[in-house]
Amino acid sequence: MRDRRDIGHTFTGKHAFLCDAAGLMAEEQVLDLGCGIGWFENYALGEGCTRVVGVESDEVRLDRARAAAPGAMFVKGDATALPPDLGSFEVVAMLDFIEHLPREQVVPVLREAVELVKPEGRLLISVPYRGLVSTLLDAAFYFGHRHYKIADVSTLLREVDCRVVRVSYGGGLWEHLAMLWLYFFKWVLAREMPGADFLEERRRREYLHPRTLPLSASATMFVEATRTCAP
Repeated sequence: MRDRRDIGHTFTGKHAFLCDAAGLMAEEQVLDLGCGIGWFENYALGEGCTRVVGVESDEVRLDRARAAAPGAMFVKGDATALPPDLGSFEVVAMLDFIEHLPREQVVPVLREAVELVKPEGRLLISVPYRGLVSTLLDAAFYFGHRHYKIADVSTLLREVDCRVVRVSYGGGLWEHLAMLWLYFFKWVLAREMPGADFLEERRRREYLHPRTLPLSASATMFVEATRTCAP
């Protein structure tokens, strides 16, 4: 029987949407907090980033990340206590990450992340969107998986002296249906879900058309922010 931590970890239309949303990163230094299996590191290296660092607390995911992006540097650690010698970065990414933190840790982790962003740099965040349909169809929501609206993220960013400069929304009903199907096969049957290619093609099509305004079924909100003042 396969390890549940390895099931469903593939590059999806959602990942492609987030990579596109990140914009041009050539010649930049990138830090990815909660890097998971290294998909964003692999993309950043392909874009020509000069230094790519991923931080992840799970050793199994780190092993996969190192295999996926051998040109990146990976650090096993907790985002609440980052190593003091990481340096500074043009891009600090927190993709599908802050919703998993204990609520009281979100602002401290954001503050520590912002300290690593160069004055002209960018903070990239993605979170589940808090719409009626998107919330109701997220099985993980009922077990503490938080969803956000832009007002929620803007408030958090103001607390760490950052401002939102760009927002986009992606995904929809197919994303939610695919995740429900994945959860059932991952956590109940501990195997890959059937029909994965069919579902992924429809998820990919949804994410091909990002929006600047959300729909009730929007699955993902991407936010780009900058520092409001130099350190």
